[in-house]
Amino acid sequence: MRNVILPTDFSPNAQKAIAYAQNLFKGNTTTFYLVNVMDGAVPYSTTGIGTKRMAETINKSLLEQSNEGLETTMADLKAQGIAEEHTFVPCSLKGSFFNTIEKFIEEKDIHYVIMGTKGASGLKEMTLGSNTSSLLGKVLAAVLAVPENYSFQNIEELVFATDFEVDYSEKGLAPLLDLRRDHNARIAVLFLDEQRKGLSGTQITAKSYLQTLLKEENSDFFELDGVGVAMGARLFTKSRRADLLCLVAKKHDKLLDLFRKSETKGMVNHADVPILVLNQANF
Repeated sequence: MRNVILPTDFSPNAQKAIAYAQNLFKGNTTTFYLVNVMDGAVPYSTTGIGTKRMAETINKSLLEQSNEGLETTMADLKAQGIAEEHTFVPCSLKGSFFNTIEKFIEEKDIHYVIMGTKGASGLKEMTLGSNTSSLLGKVLAAVLAVPENYSFQNIEELVFATDFEVDYSEKGLAPLLDLRRDHNARIAVLFLDEQRKGLSGTQITAKSYLQTLLKEENSDFFELDGVGVAMGARLFTKSRRADLLCLVAKKHDKLLDLFRKSETKGMVNHADVPILVLNQANF
């Protein structure tokens, strides 16, 4: 049984992410929470009667728009045909996007959040990219970002780009392992040695344990040196014609993150294939 959040702003991009999710979990009992977050809602914590009435009017309008969008989306899904093993639950939620999704994940025991994403060119694209990126490494559920205009294909190979500096566990890898099992796919593990330093003793031990977890008959291990992580992962995934790229979102220096995007966020916003981002806190 899978529990999946499908955040939607009712855009074509969001609709394509919903279609991708249906195909991804075809044949698996799944509850999809179709969530529209009304992050423009106005709080009632003011004293002026006129202000309260204005807030009530704005919030009523937002709720009507949200409900209407969800009803239209549900009608479209039913018209296209919903698989017997899939259940869709529409939800209009009020609050900031991140806080609302984080709370919902905890309440509903969510396994995946699947979102459409775009590059940062244009206001809508920046907003959607920001919402996706805000979840990476900060929510316990795995986040799957689906590029604009990407259509589902058979999942035959999954690339797992890693630095062997994670305490690997079946629990942390579960979202990746579940997808491999669902689609009988292989996992190509990629180590990118940008500085050409080779593996340390700790990394060698971690690699050996990861090989045990993934099982040799279902996985292959590769190393590339002298190339940047983001570029190397994208080029490797493309050269393998892989169907999905998986990364672990690790904790970054908070101060540095104020001035630049993390590589993981940048890769998500400029991906060629869907990217599955795991949270290091689950390992």
